[in-house]
Amino acid sequence: MSDHQDHDHQDHEHHDDRGPDVVLPGTESETSDAPEEALITGRAASVRFNRGTDAGLTSNRARMDAANQSLADALRITYVFLQFGMVVLIVLFLLSGFQRINEGERGISVFLGKPARTNIEPGLRPTWPYPIGELIRVGEGAIEVPLARQFMPARPGAVSDEQLLNANFNEFNSGGRLKPGSDSMILTADQNIAHAQFRVNYHRSNHLRYIENVLPEQEQAIIILAVQRAVVHTMAETTIDDLLKSSAEVIAAEIKDIAQGTLDDLETGITIDRVVLVRKSAPMFLLDRFASVQSAAQNAGKEREDALLKRDQELNQVAGRASGILIEMINEYERLVELGEAEEAEALLAKIDTVMAGGDVNWNGQSTLAMVSGEVSEILNGAQAQASSRVSRAIADLEQFKAKQAQFDANPMLMVARDWSSAMAEFLNKDFVTTMYLPEGRSAELLINPDPDIERERDRLRKRREAAENMQQRRIEAQQDFYRTQRGLQPQDAP
Repeated sequence: MSDHQDHDHQDHEHHDDRGPDVVLPGTESETSDAPEEALITGRAASVRFNRGTDAGLTSNRARMDAANQSLADALRITYVFLQFGMVVLIVLFLLSGFQRINEGERGISVFLGKPARTNIEPGLRPTWPYPIGELIRVGEGAIEVPLARQFMPARPGAVSDEQLLNANFNEFNSGGRLKPGSDSMILTADQNIAHAQFRVNYHRSNHLRYIENVLPEQEQAIIILAVQRAVVHTMAETTIDDLLKSSAEVIAAEIKDIAQGTLDDLETGITIDRVVLVRKSAPMFLLDRFASVQSAAQNAGKEREDALLKRDQELNQVAGRASGILIEMINEYERLVELGEAEEAEALLAKIDTVMAGGDVNWNGQSTLAMVSGEVSEILNGAQAQASSRVSRAIADLEQFKAKQAQFDANPMLMVARDWSSAMAEFLNKDFVTTMYLPEGRSAELLINPDPDIERERDRLRKRREAAENMQQRRIEAQQDFYRTQRGLQPQDAP
């Protein structure tokens, strides 16, 4: 104990050399037996060490053991809670991999950045939690995108695309001038300007390719640009007349094919279901003129249809069901005549006569038996009747001539007197002959002008007869012109 005190005393002296004294409570001083309070000499101590007895050390050690035990218990409890929390977090982490796919959607499971499963059906599906894995949902329903302003003049005021599709043309800018940058249009193949509005319906058909190559926020922009490109390509091969007159479905189908090709080249996984050409228009400031042209074209079409109907009616009236066959045969006959094939032409002409007479001729596999009717039959029947009448009249005239010849041989004077009386009576019965009776044995000199009433009546009858003859002649010429065609060998200009 004394050694320990001596060592402490030396330490005390050592500290005196460096600075303030350090007094250790419970130690003895070599210079004085004074109490501890009197050991402080010089300046005050900056550090004081209390060194107790063995009992004090035991008490301090006991207190430290209790504190350490409390600290250990607290750490053990905290560790248990920490383990429980980690287990809960792990469970929650694993449960976060269960995600729901809604109706109208398909899922794609991704593991470590690579697709593991595709086309996952709707429902609660397990997958690796993020960031190990991910479940990407892709909608597969139909989506509609309007192209209401891409090819139209600017409309004053802020309106939606749907309002533009339902707006009247007079609500757009139609001041007679299009401003680049604000007004849009379509250039056609004949360098005209047109306007159009479209609706596009599409769906995501290949979900994996869609999420690999398309950003959702740029999806509709890609669709609009693809359709715009298709419209420009299609209109570059379409004239303004074809655009305005052709079926909207035909033009929309061609635009759909070109736009789908663009999307396929980009591997977007998007399929266009339908492109609808909502409306099409000529330039706004030329609508009236285009409307007048279209009206004239419609009238011309109606007139053409009426002419074709009238032609069919006339053909049926003239030749009945055989009219088409007769026209083909006549055209072939003219071609043979132009080629100088006389024998074939004569043979064909005989067949034409047979068909017109109602006979049976096989033309292109079709029989012509009893197909002719209408005016052709009437004309042929009239011609046959007239021929028979002329023959009968000629025979009658011949018989009369023979009878008169016999009478002349028997009594010439009697025959001449009788024929002269008959001729004179027929002459006096003419409407232009006026008969005047004078007393017997008297002579008179008459200066007579024709009766004006009689002359007017004669002139009226003459004009009526000439008009009827002219009308009949025109009718015959029209019928001949109808059957006259431009077919056959035509001269060609030398190269």
